[in-house]
Amino acid sequence: MQVPSSTLLRNPVPAGALALVMLLALNACQPVQAPRVVEAPAPEPIVEDTSAADIAAAEAAFEAQLRYQRQIADLNYEGIKALNANRLLTPPESSAHAYFSRVLAIEPDNAAALRGIQDIVAKYLQLAQQASTQGLYDNAKSYLRRAEEVDRNHAGIAPAWAALEAAMKSSDVIHSLDARDLANRSETLTAQLASIAVQARESGAFFLITAPNDAQARWIYAQMQAAVEGHRLRGNIELGESPTIRLIMPSDDA
Repeated sequence: MQVPSSTLLRNPVPAGALALVMLLALNACQPVQAPRVVEAPAPEPIVEDTSAADIAAAEAAFEAQLRYQRQIADLNYEGIKALNANRLLTPPESSAHAYFSRVLAIEPDNAAALRGIQDIVAKYLQLAQQASTQGLYDNAKSYLRRAEEVDRNHAGIAPAWAALEAAMKSSDVIHSLDARDLANRSETLTAQLASIAVQARESGAFFLITAPNDAQARWIYAQMQAAVEGHRLRGNIELGESPTIRLIMPSDDA
């Protein structure tokens, strides 16, 4: 059915309404898009600041290590002082052996403490040799037993026992001298030295003088040599606590 043009002219469509109709028609022709989903970023984890705690822990560990090293050094130092003072096994709590043993209980491979133990044994071996030279055989045995107490497996102990046994079987003559007479250079000691010198000359013995210091040892030798004027005595000098003269007799097959 046609609408008379006169009717359209009498009822014109407003321009705004016409534009709206056309816009709606165009939108109706566009494809429908799915709504876009935007994910919000995940919140960053909160990291606790532990730098202060780490520094404190490092400082505490450093201080502990420093105390440990100081303890080891102090014990070794006390052990060396005791060794130099001949406090080898006694007193039990402040001897060289006690200090070095404490170190090794903490640090078994500590080189200074291990060396200190060996030095104690060496000192006892030296004392045993000196005692044997002076004819103090019981003292020598005691020193060797103490060396075994410190380190029974020390390589020098067995030869020291053998040397002591040989000394005890020797024909050497040992004369003990009075320390007070020696200090005073008494006439009694001078007469004793003259008698020893004559014995050395007649037997052809080699003598070994042991004295606390070099001056006393040389005085002993001078008195002996003066007693056998015209004959040159053969001998040697060593330092030791107990003054003695050992006459080393010539062997039968010499």
